[in-house]
Amino acid sequence: MTRVALIFGGVSTEHDISCKSADNVVSALDGRFELVLVGITRDGRWLRYAGDPAELTGSWEGHDCTPVALLPGSGLVELAEGGAARPLAVDVALPVLHGQGGEDGTVQGALEVAGVPYVGCGVMASAVCMDKDASHRLAAAAGVRSPRCEVLWRGCSPEECAAAVAACGGYPVFVKPARGGSSIGVSRVADEAAYAGALDAAFALDEKVAVEEAITGVEVGCAIVGDAVRGTWMGEPDEIVVSGDGFFRIHLEKDPGANTELRCPAQLPDDVLARVRAAGTAVYEALGCEGLARVDLFVTPEGEVVFNEVNSMPGLTYYSRFPQMMRVAGHELGDVLESLVAERLA
Repeated sequence: MTRVALIFGGVSTEHDISCKSADNVVSALDGRFELVLVGITRDGRWLRYAGDPAELTGSWEGHDCTPVALLPGSGLVELAEGGAARPLAVDVALPVLHGQGGEDGTVQGALEVAGVPYVGCGVMASAVCMDKDASHRLAAAAGVRSPRCEVLWRGCSPEECAAAVAACGGYPVFVKPARGGSSIGVSRVADEAAYAGALDAAFALDEKVAVEEAITGVEVGCAIVGDAVRGTWMGEPDEIVVSGDGFFRIHLEKDPGANTELRCPAQLPDDVLARVRAAGTAVYEALGCEGLARVDLFVTPEGEVVFNEVNSMPGLTYYSRFPQMMRVAGHELGDVLESLVAERLA
């Protein structure tokens, strides 16, 4: 049976979300592969977890764990007491990691150096998708309108901060960690009084911050898969209806999606959906994505499609958008992942 290293956890602020994604992936795959569970702790230790997979969303790292490492040219190895290393044979890795230190190309690069094939976007695409400034530039070059976006670096002057807002057309703007995931550290800023606090929150997570034009419109998403058989294809686009604080925060962990209604398929005219699909595909291909990704876009009241961001490893929890969009199109998550593993080993 094919041995798949399911890598989860990680050092980012999305550690818990990754564990929830891994828990759902275990259920979705339902014995199709021999899973080798490799968890990354919040402080960066890699551990093989041999306990009950049902505990992935709890304190899994406290028991049934053996230290593991990636060695250049040697793949995954287990580290026994005394420092001796023994091979940990796997056929392919499935890194279900979100945010910095996992979704940004770092783990993908380590897997390549170690000679371990993996499912999902490669090093370049992972890094570019994580960086909102770089991804906006490439999407715009591919002909997909992107919000005006200015970059600020930690330690920037008040004049530079003010100029960034002006370059985006004035308030309101979004302030985001440029290389962060989900809505963590993201603020919608309506005036100067809230701007400094929003910058502090974003700079606490990344030395590079993106200040973006606020686009008025409906947020939509495309769950996209690229494979050698069908090329680039996708599930049913979804649509987000937001209430409460005014922008999408799916990972409110105590009550996921509490301020939103997810509609799948999106309730948009056919011609608009066609433009959404075309823009999603154009972005996926322009950024060099492989395997699975989720491209998020806006549709303005005038029907214009505007790029938002790409998740090169989208959330795969029970409530995440990617699995739902695939399911509505007739593709269960387990089937999608199984086909991607098989293609990676072909």
